[in-house]
Amino acid sequence: MTPRQTWVHLLVWRPVEPARPLDVSRAWPRVLQVAGGGAPAPPGVILRPDESIRAAAGRVATALGLRPPTLPRVLAVDQRPAEGDCPEELSLIVDGGWLADDVPVACTCGQHPWSWTPVTELGHVALVHALRALVVGQPPPALWNGTPFRLATDPDPDTGPG
Repeated sequence: MTPRQTWVHLLVWRPVEPARPLDVSRAWPRVLQVAGGGAPAPPGVILRPDESIRAAAGRVATALGLRPPTLPRVLAVDQRPAEGDCPEELSLIVDGGWLADDVPVACTCGQHPWSWTPVTELGHVALVHALRALVVGQPPPALWNGTPFRLATDPDPDTGPG
C-alpha cells in the first residue's frame, strides 16, 4: 500500500470591500499564507489517525489565533501522486472564513511569518479553485494534481447542453 498524507488546509481570506465580501467586481480577495522555511502555503496540518476534519481545522485556526470553524466546509479536494521520496498527498481545503482587516494573525509557535497573497500569486492551485467555489458559489471541485477532473456523468463543457 502506498503511504499517503492527508492535509487539512484552512482557506482564510480578506475581501477587497469588507462591506461586500463576495463582490469580486473590482478585484479578488487576498489569501492568508504562511511560510515555515519554504515557499508560502496555506496554513494546514496533517490529519492525525482517527482525527476528524473539524478537529484538524480547529488545530489550524487555534494556532493562528483565530476562532475554529464550527461547521467546517470543504471547498476543494486535491489529490497528488507520490513523487520521489514524497508520499501521495490528499489536501482538503476548508473554509476558514474571512477577516476584514490586515489584522496580524498570531501563530502560537512564532516561526511562521504570514502574508496576504493575491490570487494571481498563489502557488497552490487548489486554493484558487477553492476560493472560486466559495465566492462564486460553485460546488467544491475534485482535483488531480491541481487540475479539476470530470466524472463520466458530467456534461462535456465543449459540446454544450443537449
